[in-house]
Amino acid sequence: MVKKLNREAAVINLDPANENMSYIPKINIMELITAEEAMKTLNLGPNGALMYCMEYLEENFDWLLNQLLQIKNCYLIFDLPGQVELYTHHNSIKNICEKLQKLNYHFCCVHMVDSHYCSDPSKFISTLLLSLSTMMQIGLPHVNVLTKVA
Repeated sequence: MVKKLNREAAVINLDPANENMSYIPKINIMELITAEEAMKTLNLGPNGALMYCMEYLEENFDWLLNQLLQIKNCYLIFDLPGQVELYTHHNSIKNICEKLQKLNYHFCCVHMVDSHYCSDPSKFISTLLLSLSTMMQIGLPHVNVLTKVA
């Protein structure tokens, strides 16, 4: 028997450089730290600032957890940065997900793939390898979704 759950979705912004959101997040990392602050304060470039912000979030995991505990009966959608290194070489996002899994949060990653990268064989293979690398590093169920198809 299928039963409607009547749950809403809450979007969690964990992208510290996401300045042009088309939604109002329930939780916003930019209240904790922004990439711009990290760049100015620590003299970092954009990529280094994003990595620093994710490390800062990992160190301040209790801030995130306290925010999450206030959200009840919602599906959670985490909007994360698009910087590929955060998912293939860096451990902070992986560590944050592992901590949340230990607290009985269940995840599925949605990897957004620009359809342009599937337009020729070499780009397609590169995209598949990137997706596989991400899936192996993060260690979560994984779904690829083509974007910009039309």
